[in-house]
Amino acid sequence: MSERRPYRRAMTPFWWARKPYRAYTIRELTGVVVAAYALILLWGLIALARGAEHYDAFLACLRGRGSMALHGFLLLGTLWHAVTWFQTLPKTMPKVFISGKVLPQKTMTNGALLVAALCWVALLALLVGSV
Repeated sequence: MSERRPYRRAMTPFWWARKPYRAYTIRELTGVVVAAYALILLWGLIALARGAEHYDAFLACLRGRGSMALHGFLLLGTLWHAVTWFQTLPKTMPKVFISGKVLPQKTMTNGALLVAALCWVALLALLVGSV
């Protein structure tokens, strides 16, 4: 009697870098970028709690060219993460019906991005108005 063996597809070590998986891999790696930025914010909060001299040292670290480049990279990664998160939103939730028709996924994504942009504009207006 022969032993049954399940089929196992051959996979290269870099399967995650090929076309169908590349966008997903980059999207998941941007989660690391968001976590890195959260650690920087936590570092600033700890410096603020330790006193004025520690917070001034933290701000001095943020003024360097390397820090500016890092924050530019982190901003791009965070924006990519947010946009791709809003793109997956309609794929993971139940279909929305308006007047008996299914709301297109692109409309849901664009609406969510618009609401997020309006929230950022309102937050910036509050911050600029308080200075």
